[in-house]
Amino acid sequence: MYISFDEFSINIQQLELIIKQQSIPIDERICLLLRLLIENYPSHCSKQLCLESIWPDTVVSDMSLSKLVSDARKIFKQAGCEVAIIQTVHGRGYRLSQELGRQLANQQLTPVTATLASETYVTDRLTDDRKADNTSLKSNFTGIRQKLDKLAHEWPRVSTILFSIAVSFIVLYALLSTHSFDRYLTASHEGHSVVDEKAIVYSESADAIGRVLWIDDHPENNSREREFLRGKNIGVYSTTSSREALLLISLYQYDVIISDMGREEDAIAGLKLLEKMRSQGVEIPFYIYTLNATDELIAKIASSGGQGVAVDSEGLFRQVMTHFDTE
Repeated sequence: MYISFDEFSINIQQLELIIKQQSIPIDERICLLLRLLIENYPSHCSKQLCLESIWPDTVVSDMSLSKLVSDARKIFKQAGCEVAIIQTVHGRGYRLSQELGRQLANQQLTPVTATLASETYVTDRLTDDRKADNTSLKSNFTGIRQKLDKLAHEWPRVSTILFSIAVSFIVLYALLSTHSFDRYLTASHEGHSVVDEKAIVYSESADAIGRVLWIDDHPENNSREREFLRGKNIGVYSTTSSREALLLISLYQYDVIISDMGREEDAIAGLKLLEKMRSQGVEIPFYIYTLNATDELIAKIASSGGQGVAVDSEGLFRQVMTHFDTE
């Protein structure tokens, strides 16, 4: 049975992966992982469930699962598949990405009994049928051409309207983004600030006890943790890249930095950010929030000037809250 997405298809019975109409040779365990995530969507799959399903009756560590997920992402990217495939749920496991989940919800699973050769044969037959019905096709093509001519005539006006709408949305998003709106409000007017900078702090209350900068390329995975900190009267600001984080740190004051470990194809992006901060003399307390924490990772973060590593929200809060006066 094939399950088809926009950029690839997977045969969940024969464990075959098709990307851009090409059969991709991959470890069958990657297909097993994808099948497990598809069958359980929208729920996530715990690490234990993944280990038991992919390596039955075998003792393996969490690192084997992490490596399998990393290999899967790399194979899809090398094959030209741009859409995100697997979403990490910190402290809990993995889930099919939201984009693939939406595609999955919009289709019905249909068994595909034809092989790729059969599909080619069917395509050829359809081509022959279209040639046989030449009179009808000419009539249809004439109507389509007239519509295309009309669209081409009106396109400059339509494209201008669409472009204006797109620019408006981009400007609105930029103004409402973290810090950007603050800078807009405090822009100078004839040498004087329109609004007092000290009175405006976006995304935190006037009596906030501190600020946290959170770096994660999938911020939706830690929304509950961020809401918890805001509930403790702590301002929480989010960004998705180390480059943006370094820029924000140079412009604003933060009391604690929280970062994921791996980001995109860089498995140690969080560690690199920590080392870059310390090399620049930035001594803000730094914590790694990740799915797996080995003794080696904890030791490396400590030797690089970090304050700790957490794998669940309870451990994270226990460490981070020591930097704030909540009494």
